[in-house]
Amino acid sequence: MKKNDFLYTFILISLTIIGCNNDDETIAAPQNQSPKDFLVEVSQTTTNSALLKWSEAIDPDGDPVTYTVILEGNEIVSSITKTEYLLKELLPKTKYTGSVIALDGKNGESKNEFTVTTNEIVDTGITTAWQKSLGGSSDDDGYVVIQTNDGGYLIGGTSESTDGDVTSNNGQKDCWVVKLDESGNIIWNVNFGGSGNETIHDLKQTTDGGYIVGAFSSSTDQDVSGNNGMRDFWIVKLDVSGNISWETNVGGNKDDILEAIIETSTGEYVAVGFTSSDQFDVNGQSDAWIVKLDQLGNVSWETNLGGPQRDLAFEIDQTTDQGYIIAGHTETGDNKRDIWIAKLNDEGGLDWEKTYSGSENEEATSVQQTIDGGYIVAGYSMSSDGDFLENNGGRDGVLIKTNNAGDMQWKKNIGGSGSDGINDIKETTDGGYIAVGSSNSSDLDVQGNNGAFDFLILRLQSNGEIIWQKNLGGEGNDYAFSIEQTLDGGFITAGTISNIMGVGEGTVTDFNYWVLKLE
Repeated sequence: MKKNDFLYTFILISLTIIGCNNDDETIAAPQNQSPKDFLVEVSQTTTNSALLKWSEAIDPDGDPVTYTVILEGNEIVSSITKTEYLLKELLPKTKYTGSVIALDGKNGESKNEFTVTTNEIVDTGITTAWQKSLGGSSDDDGYVVIQTNDGGYLIGGTSESTDGDVTSNNGQKDCWVVKLDESGNIIWNVNFGGSGNETIHDLKQTTDGGYIVGAFSSSTDQDVSGNNGMRDFWIVKLDVSGNISWETNVGGNKDDILEAIIETSTGEYVAVGFTSSDQFDVNGQSDAWIVKLDQLGNVSWETNLGGPQRDLAFEIDQTTDQGYIIAGHTETGDNKRDIWIAKLNDEGGLDWEKTYSGSENEEATSVQQTIDGGYIVAGYSMSSDGDFLENNGGRDGVLIKTNNAGDMQWKKNIGGSGSDGINDIKETTDGGYIAVGSSNSSDLDVQGNNGAFDFLILRLQSNGEIIWQKNLGGEGNDYAFSIEQTLDGGFITAGTISNIMGVGEGTVTDFNYWVLKLE
């Protein structure tokens, strides 16, 4: 063989071998992999809703995953990225089947099935013995109700009316107190104030059979003897028939708003609210303000608490050691509100304080010392982190039970997917609780919405679990602010009801006091 022929043959064989090797090394395109399996659970089942929650479906290829929810063969929602979904408008006592599908957008999917059985509608056993709408043709807002020693009731708030149930008016808004008998009939009513604005936020029956009224006032005339600037704490002592025994205003050059008042075990009075006035060494924009008065309304001492922002107190209760517990909110540097409770000694000195917070706004509206020496706190929360790991949607009512040192023992969120809040809570004779607030939800914990905001009434076990829940109201906005257990074991509650008149969407012409006796 010639040398050139040999070289040519060698090159040809080498190229053939290399070509075969390259064919062997050709890699097939990878196959798309579906998202991995995940778990679905059903929680918070009610008569008409259920909450689906599932673990995240991980895609092996790193593709973004979305979810589709199927119920009874129908697509309910698709292309969502969150790992929960609230099923609404279900029928009571009905079994549903469905699935959650995880999709990677490349025809890869994994599916997990679920079953939901909605609850049966249960009769709460609570009925409305009677209800009264009280007021005139202008705005009349009820904020507090108590049962009186004679078995009747006393309701307080503010009124702009001069007709209907309201006999007169001194100016813009007057304090208005209505005394009812045990059947809800008006025994007497009285308004007091000046030419400015006055509003009752709290009242209590006193040991002498009369009443102490906690309000604020901007007037300097008629029933109001003076004013220190803008709005003042206004404390009014009434006799058993509603006549003014004495009145006094306490405040500084700016707004001082009274929210609650109590009679102490020694027959004196302690009022709480907030102040923005310069005279009281305010730490920030406003401080919680606590004022002790003697039996004639003279100031014994006053103290303010707070930080560099706005700090407000809405409720006070005397404790078994003759000190006080207050509740409200404190603001952080980013103007976010946290629930805040503070324990004071009998001279107003701070024993301790606690905050409960998440990344959104929280506020306490009610506090009471419980029979075990701890405290029950009520209000609202908008967070789903920090101290508030659960949220049903928007704003929830919230309950916090603490020990005697303010350490949280348990917490309960109550609400639906709308806006819900608790304005008052009381311990009941069986060791449970009765609470009241307002809600525009109609799912999860809240059933039976009548339109817009309703009175939300909650009967609770000692651990905060709901025994029964009741919505009361009409097609307008109705707000409940006060409730207590009555001597017969029932409940009295009061707030504000809107009167809707006309046709179509309706027009709110005024608000009235609304008081209901439940049994």
